[in-house]
Amino acid sequence: MIERIPLRIDHFRYTDQGVILDGVMTREESVKDLLRLNEAILENSSDILYHLEFDVDFLGNRYVTGTVNTQVILQCQRCMGNFKLELSCDISTAFVRNESEQKQAEDSNYDTFWLSQREYLDPRVLIEDELILALLQIAMHPLSEIGKSCKAEVFFLETDSEQDESLNNVNSEQADDNPFAILKQLKK
Repeated sequence: MIERIPLRIDHFRYTDQGVILDGVMTREESVKDLLRLNEAILENSSDILYHLEFDVDFLGNRYVTGTVNTQVILQCQRCMGNFKLELSCDISTAFVRNESEQKQAEDSNYDTFWLSQREYLDPRVLIEDELILALLQIAMHPLSEIGKSCKAEVFFLETDSEQDESLNNVNSEQADDNPFAILKQLKK
């Protein structure tokens, strides 16, 4: 039986009790609930698998660790075709309420998630944040796919001698069009 993700949790209670959330968010749920992620992708092509472990460390950091996995479809900015990207996120986030807790969490190598004293947390927001951060800044097929899945045209550089000759031709053409070329001749 698939456990549904809670819509809100008390992070104090969850971290004190060491609660573990393990489950699946269906594609239909992610389309309806993860609006920011849906704006950044073309389509979520699989369910989102999550594993979240809440705890308190010896310094008093209230944190969550775990993983989130899914596949999304993006548009390649090189060839404008669609491609599937596997997203796998490792979560290590401390819940903080003030700057001193933030500094302590950062010194302990946690990412930080700001919450007020008794604010409830929607774990879907945490999952969505991690997936957005895992997206490529510029969506492109991997270089190994150019010419296969990626239909981008690739122009290779000419050989050195061909390159030098073409540069000389360009420079001489530019010299004729240059309005200061006459000054260069007067200088001689």
